[in-house]
Amino acid sequence: MVYALMKNASSSVDVIAQSMYKTLAQTFPVACASDEFYYFPHIRLPDQKWSIWDQFSNERIMDIVKFLSSCENELDVISASQQNQVTRTDLALLQKFACTLREQLSEYQIWRKQPTFYLTLASIGLSEAMGSKDPSAIHERAVGLPGFLDQAVNNLKHVPLLFRDIAFEMISDTKQYFEFVRRTVPGINLGIHALNRFENALKKVSTKENFLLSHDMLEHLVRFHISAEMDTNEVNQKLDREISEMKQILEREVRNLNPDLNLSPGSEKTWQEIYENLPIPNLRNKEITSLYRNEVNRLKEHCLKQGFVLTNLVTSCPVCVTSMPSFLSAIRTASSYSISPDRPSAGGTFYIYMLSKKAQQENLRELGMLSAHETYPGHHLLDISRLNLLRSCRTPVEQPIFYEGWACFAEELMRLTGYFEEPGDRLILAKRRLWRALRGKVDLGLQTGTMNVTTAAKYLESAGFSRERARSSARKYPLNTGYQLCYTIGIRRFLDLFNKYGRENLQHFVQMVLKQGEILFTDLEDIRSETPVK
Repeated sequence: MVYALMKNASSSVDVIAQSMYKTLAQTFPVACASDEFYYFPHIRLPDQKWSIWDQFSNERIMDIVKFLSSCENELDVISASQQNQVTRTDLALLQKFACTLREQLSEYQIWRKQPTFYLTLASIGLSEAMGSKDPSAIHERAVGLPGFLDQAVNNLKHVPLLFRDIAFEMISDTKQYFEFVRRTVPGINLGIHALNRFENALKKVSTKENFLLSHDMLEHLVRFHISAEMDTNEVNQKLDREISEMKQILEREVRNLNPDLNLSPGSEKTWQEIYENLPIPNLRNKEITSLYRNEVNRLKEHCLKQGFVLTNLVTSCPVCVTSMPSFLSAIRTASSYSISPDRPSAGGTFYIYMLSKKAQQENLRELGMLSAHETYPGHHLLDISRLNLLRSCRTPVEQPIFYEGWACFAEELMRLTGYFEEPGDRLILAKRRLWRALRGKVDLGLQTGTMNVTTAAKYLESAGFSRERARSSARKYPLNTGYQLCYTIGIRRFLDLFNKYGRENLQHFVQMVLKQGEILFTDLEDIRSETPVK
């Protein structure tokens, strides 16, 4: 490459970025088009060939690792002499992105250790094609599926027993999904046979008991890949502080709701009982999705009124609210949000996970908070802002601490602007933050060895998680180490920035954040500190 020799540094950076994104999207089309894996760029090529699946052969991985290393070197050369703040911000984001993906592929090697990685990609790849306007997409993708799954069989080595067992459970859901696809795509039969081969191979794969990362790998992942910018001891302190602060808020809100209650200090049982007695929205004859749809519309109007978003962006990038189709249940286990990287004008989708009627009604207590988190001003607003950035080199990059931190901060935004003002709203918000911090403790505890799966599940259950959910969560967090930290560390970073720079003009603060893309927090603070308040 010779991009570093170009006279215009900004142009050089953009050329390198687009070269990276194109090469990665050609090599890993499914992983890049989805938003499941934060270390891949969120991008789909306009001339996508649906028959081509992600290439995880050892040879291709090594080629990509060398390519990313070369890109890093080019970016380093430009960075050494760059003074422009905007270009420096681009460089920092791209350098971090390239290094993270390179290390994920070469050192952390999810593609060798996690059979669920391939099952997730298989389901995502088919569902993506099913949603395409190209009528041949799903048929072409089905043709390439056997080769992709056979590749997985060759790659998996020394799989942690926990990961193998979770994969066996996921295979059952994946088979049901493939059978669903077969109703309209007979060509999936070869893919079903390949899935059976995958299952049989998994029974014979070499395994190991330990799923823990080494101390150095864990520290690096938390500080750099996750962008916590602190070590695990500091993260633990932040989590403990969040837990303590949220418990204090819960106790205060219990007293506010029940002034005559004799509350003993630290009584978790009491706030849980109060929470369970909070009113639930009346369904009457309405469907669950109708309630969420109405809530999203109310949130949208509130954000427009607050000046957080422009009307033309909301109109051009709508959000659809729908129940989660059965074929997506193999890859998603809770209500979630998703958007296509190449068609933001088609809007995003807020999928409502349909639980049992009783469980669904219980979840309706958090209807407003969940909707704010996933849509306005949370994930949907952040994503459509990112996908419409003028600086295209930032558009495909997502960072979990920014992504989840913003969505959690979005809930607080609604409190700060008077949207959440009903009795009990602050208790619900504190409960949600408490649970996220507890999940972070489990995530870190499992990797540092201070917890095992059994003790982690009991820890969550003691905080109010159902036994089934506690066990499921404790088993699955090691599949994506560090991600559960992002909610608490992320919201605290945003709250710190808000307290420093946002209180005088909340509208300006929100707009400033959204127009940057998911850049590093250090750069975001530099930009905000140098931007005069309007």
